[in-house]
Amino acid sequence: MFKSMLTTAAAKANLMDGMRAASASAIMLLVGCALHAPDFSWAAIGAFWTSLATAPQTARSRLASMLSFAVLSTLGGGLAIYAASLGAAAAALTILFFVTVAGLTRIWGDQPYQVAILAATACVVMVDHPAAGGASGYAYLGLYLLGCLFAAALSTVLWQIHPSAPEYPHDRWHQAAVQSARGALRQLRAHASLSSDGVHFALRLGVATTAAYLTVHVLELPCGYWATMAVLLILQPSAAGTLPRSVERALGTVVGTLIAVAIGELAHTPLTIALAVFPLIGLTMALRPVGYSVFVAFLTPSFVLVADYAMPAIDYNYAMARLENNLLGSAIAIAATLILWPLTERVKK
Repeated sequence: MFKSMLTTAAAKANLMDGMRAASASAIMLLVGCALHAPDFSWAAIGAFWTSLATAPQTARSRLASMLSFAVLSTLGGGLAIYAASLGAAAAALTILFFVTVAGLTRIWGDQPYQVAILAATACVVMVDHPAAGGASGYAYLGLYLLGCLFAAALSTVLWQIHPSAPEYPHDRWHQAAVQSARGALRQLRAHASLSSDGVHFALRLGVATTAAYLTVHVLELPCGYWATMAVLLILQPSAAGTLPRSVERALGTVVGTLIAVAIGELAHTPLTIALAVFPLIGLTMALRPVGYSVFVAFLTPSFVLVADYAMPAIDYNYAMARLENNLLGSAIAIAATLILWPLTERVKK
């Protein structure tokens, strides 16, 4: 049985995508090492998130999704940084707006929603980062945009991954017909989704994420943006989707936290962290199709190491703070699913 699971995981994994995403982030960190500029961790984060926002269908869709994410997250991040300088109330209203709008993009399909929700994730991280506000916040934003654009260039120009099988004219005709049919279905789904349920989901997502932000600020919890990120990435349109996803994220976060602590005991310099990031991000991207808990297990140490590149000191208490915030975000997401408009959600098969 275990061998069968490994075979299935290997079949679903995309190693080339993983290596490309890992290269984009690791190169940014290595540049930071060479320039003695630890703030390049933001460039690595931008490259990492842009890789996650990639649309796999065609080179054109890949470029469109990556550039859309780069523009949306940078502009949104700039507004979030400015809002944070005005106080917690302004920051909370900014989060409510961005996340609610991101939730509404579900009516256009999974890929636009993925780009929008990742852009919203960037906003909630930037609004809660210690360096947010003032000139230093915008300097971080510039490095972040550099990482986004580098990942897009690497994916679409410098290192394109072509399908192994040749494409024949009748295949193109068939694909065009399929895309046309899918487009029509998307339009019908968009029309149907623009109902109370679709709006309720977007509002639920916005309210829950804002509640997480205010909670961590009132309690003065360190690494609070992990709670807001957890709400964004866990909350689904129905309780049937939110509950298992929260369990998967909790399990993945526990494993990922242990990995981060173990690596933190060995990696004490920016260079060793940059070298450790490469296989972790590669596995995060490659194993994303395998399962959400596996994805989170490698995503957690990847993001911890990149985010803490400027201060490489990952001890047990520091990692546990992130785990606790993830669990808090999961609890808020579940509560929001059960409390906010719970009876209006249709069961989606």
